[in-house]
Amino acid sequence: MLDKIDRKILTILSRDARTSLKEIGNQCHLSSAGVHLRLKKLEEQEIIIGSRCIIDTSKIGYQTQSFIGIYFDRANMYRKVSDLLKKIPEVVECSYTTGNFSLLIKVMCRDNRHLTEILSNKIQTIEGIARTETFICLEQTFQREIQFEE
Repeated sequence: MLDKIDRKILTILSRDARTSLKEIGNQCHLSSAGVHLRLKKLEEQEIIIGSRCIIDTSKIGYQTQSFIGIYFDRANMYRKVSDLLKKIPEVVECSYTTGNFSLLIKVMCRDNRHLTEILSNKIQTIEGIARTETFICLEQTFQREIQFEE
């Protein structure tokens, strides 16, 4: 179980994964060593499963973000299709869902032409995909990890 201090540490790291042990300790009234031990415990419990670098994709030429709902022609295609989607670098997220779609994927492309190529030549050619529905994101308002109440 997570206590109040663990939740505070997770919230601090979710805002900035590069926050120093000393700064986390100051905010949580712990020593750096105490923070280190708690982080090690959270990693061992696989509550923390790494850290990541957030890239502003628009600054490296990827202007088009889209969400694509995927319909299967047979219900048992989930693993096979998701394994093949994982091989497409432009597919950055994939979720198995309830509702209208079997899968919902997030795709990053340079522009609409690139998105069309990825859809036509890579995604829609995967055996088991019956059809797709594409939603182009006009603006990502925010992105964050879960925040805990203090």
